[in-house]
Amino acid sequence: MADIPLLVTSQNTSSERRVSPLWTLAHLKSRLEPITGIPANAQRLSLFISHSETPILLTPPDGRADHDYTVGEFSALVPFARVHVDDTRPFSSQENYTDVTRVEKFELSQEEYAKRDDTVLAWKKRNQLGRFAETASDHANFSNNAAEVEATGITVGKRCRVVGPSERRGVVKFVGPVPELPSGRTDENDNVWIGVEFDEPVGKNNGTIQGVKYFDSRTNHGSFVRPDKVEVGDFPEINDLFDEDDEEV
Repeated sequence: MADIPLLVTSQNTSSERRVSPLWTLAHLKSRLEPITGIPANAQRLSLFISHSETPILLTPPDGRADHDYTVGEFSALVPFARVHVDDTRPFSSQENYTDVTRVEKFELSQEEYAKRDDTVLAWKKRNQLGRFAETASDHANFSNNAAEVEATGITVGKRCRVVGPSERRGVVKFVGPVPELPSGRTDENDNVWIGVEFDEPVGKNNGTIQGVKYFDSRTNHGSFVRPDKVEVGDFPEINDLFDEDDEEV
């Protein structure tokens, strides 16, 4: 005999199952116990079929027991009917799977979290993102002297690209010291930053830092970056609609 597909529900579960008509009612309840969490001896099964809102109790007739009455003997058990499992135990004895206050929570101290290498924090450190990007200690040995920066050819108006986890292109709009940003240098001239207006909204500001405006930029198109991150040259704006070798017509 072919298996019968049924929808099995309880207070906390819902799943589709295939039931053999040859199973005894006792065996069916034993199979439903790990699905619903209700012990077999505390289960009351009710059958709901599409054309009737009145449930049919799945209990063997008088003189028969669960272990000697098969599922196939219930004539009302049709494919795709719903079998609901009620828990007959007192409420105080039932497991409460929705009360999260009774679940022991996993907690990790900040010190332990910082030591792990498989976290978002570790990923940000590796890629120098967020508060780990462009800090003074990271750039202590980089060229931040105004004369050295000028020698690299980084000047206002030139096209550039900013290297990092991903390439960003734009135009140099400012070259000079920015007292509002961390330096790590004692000489103001050694605290040179490059103000860039990016082609796309991948920046952090509009050329303004702490209320001081250093250059004009569209909102979220401007950023201040360290000179070692900037390369000037023939870096046209990227057009996603065309390949670099294609001619626009």
